[in-house]
Amino acid sequence: MNEVPDRLSLSPAPDWEAVRARYPRASAGIHLNLGSRGLLSDKVHAAVTARLAAERDLSTGEPHEEVMKGEVRERFARLIGAAPHEIAFTANVSSGLNAIATAFPWQAGDNVVVCEELEHANNVYLWQWLAQRLGVELRAVPQNKGAIDAVAMAEAIDGRTRLVSASAVTFTPGFRTDLATIGAAARAAGAFFLVDGVQCLGVLRLDVERDMIDGLVTSTSKGLNGLRGQGFLYVRESWIPRLEPVAVARTGIATGGHYSGFEGREFKFRNDAQRFEVGSLNYLGLTAAHVAIGETLEVGVPAIEQRVLALSKRLADGLAQQGWPVNRPPSPEAASHVVTLGARGNGGSESTGDAKLDAFAAALEAEGVGFSIRRCLMRFAFHMWNDESDVETVLRIGARLAA
Repeated sequence: MNEVPDRLSLSPAPDWEAVRARYPRASAGIHLNLGSRGLLSDKVHAAVTARLAAERDLSTGEPHEEVMKGEVRERFARLIGAAPHEIAFTANVSSGLNAIATAFPWQAGDNVVVCEELEHANNVYLWQWLAQRLGVELRAVPQNKGAIDAVAMAEAIDGRTRLVSASAVTFTPGFRTDLATIGAAARAAGAFFLVDGVQCLGVLRLDVERDMIDGLVTSTSKGLNGLRGQGFLYVRESWIPRLEPVAVARTGIATGGHYSGFEGREFKFRNDAQRFEVGSLNYLGLTAAHVAIGETLEVGVPAIEQRVLALSKRLADGLAQQGWPVNRPPSPEAASHVVTLGARGNGGSESTGDAKLDAFAAALEAEGVGFSIRRCLMRFAFHMWNDESDVETVLRIGARLAA
């Protein structure tokens, strides 16, 4: 297996042109739609193709698979500052959220703290279901200037708070959350701090120890540049024995022998995060993640973060100068790799509800610029394959339509 450097390594001068060349789609068109999908590199595509051929030929082998699984856990753990035994493989963000939500011994009167307005629907309906089904109180903290209000979230926590959930970077408008403030308050109250990292990981720095995160969920289909249908769940070691999975399979049971064996009625769950794994794994997804996370660690998240923050600021400043309604973060620390335009609403993904912005969107599509519309906001999101020419193309189109 190939070696990768430490997760915090920062190359003095990454060759961004060479990095961009790894991703064919980055040159075939301008991809500023990381909020919806990441890109596959040539190496990821080759590895997945080889794995698919091995599946066809029935030439996959358990020793090789065990090594790969161990390396994927280790690489993802390095990415977030965790230990490999704290990492479980999941299918996506929602499966990770549900694994944690259903593992608590909820009682009527317990409460969950969340900023409903800024979370993806999958991090809202779950808690609403708990409230309806089990009598759990859902404490919806209002957003503040388009961002999750970390101070208000912390103040909403009390002795009956069992769980606090927040996105590291919001679905829209894409501002960064002050996780450490929320994490400290949750830790002091004995509550579980659960973070959705899907719009952050692989692009911006996140450290589960620094931010006092107890659980983290993500998928590989966005900033981790992998396949849909593959995700990760991090659970802090001290919490693992306190959470009992509802979805049960032999993969989560502490037993030896072949995976198909049954060893009696007396059993215990594993003492690591693998207790949350259910059944056969997605080896195509793991193969992609193995290579893609290795490539991310090779470039270095600090370097990627520095790069994307500079590009997103350049785009936001340029569009604002042209008169477009750019959503600005409430503080410099809340800035991310995401830039959004317009007024947030409850709309879908087809229209902003603003004729001028919709004309801008149509012009971008006509020139092959990938972006997205979410909750009436035009959303651009950068990764390591983007460069200044991508920004200039959007600004050129914007200038033509701004007058």
